[in-house]
Amino acid sequence: MNEIQTGAPAQNNEKLELADHLLYIAIKYRNALIGALVLIVCTGGGVFFWIQNQQNREQEAALQLSRVAPYFDHKEFGIAINGQGKMSGLKKIADDYAGTSSGNMASLMIANAYYLNGNIDSALKAFKSVSIDSRDLAAAALAGAGACYFEKKQFTEAASAFDDASKKAETTALKSLYLAKEANCFRQANQLAKAAELDRKIIADYPLSQGAAIAQQTLWQISGNL
Repeated sequence: MNEIQTGAPAQNNEKLELADHLLYIAIKYRNALIGALVLIVCTGGGVFFWIQNQQNREQEAALQLSRVAPYFDHKEFGIAINGQGKMSGLKKIADDYAGTSSGNMASLMIANAYYLNGNIDSALKAFKSVSIDSRDLAAAALAGAGACYFEKKQFTEAASAFDDASKKAETTALKSLYLAKEANCFRQANQLAKAAELDRKIIADYPLSQGAAIAQQTLWQISGNL
């Protein structure tokens, strides 16, 4: 019974940890996208070839995304989403450049911003609307939806979303982490046997990963209630 009574702090920690993870994923891949654009533009001789083979709107979208990025990084989400003065916000970038890599990234950043600001319903809608080629970014969007369901205490839906995120992710670190989140959903739903079974699988399949460490800790916590 003690484990169930301490569920509230566990959920708060879960939100903070996942919020940090989602923010890290968004910033990491956004910076890589913008960095790739700068590298191509600075190659000189490759500019003409690149322009001929890339849509001009992607170049413009990436440049606009680079302008709004500092506001997102400093968690000034109102300005980041809606823009300021002549600077386009993430909403406009996502709408005007839908289908481009930067436009899709803007959509994911909007979803992250809503989640980090506590606007869970808007975040869920935004995460579910994200369409992006990168498997790890697509997985992050699925995990974001899972986080929203978790906040709404819809643990069955959250577990399913985290499971989908694990299957979509390319890196083993992300796969194990999302499975650990799924196991925690089972734990919060008081499906302790199911949580323990998944935790053991994570430890066996992804030893030394962050997900395995989380799974091992969870097993210790729920062992007395199995």
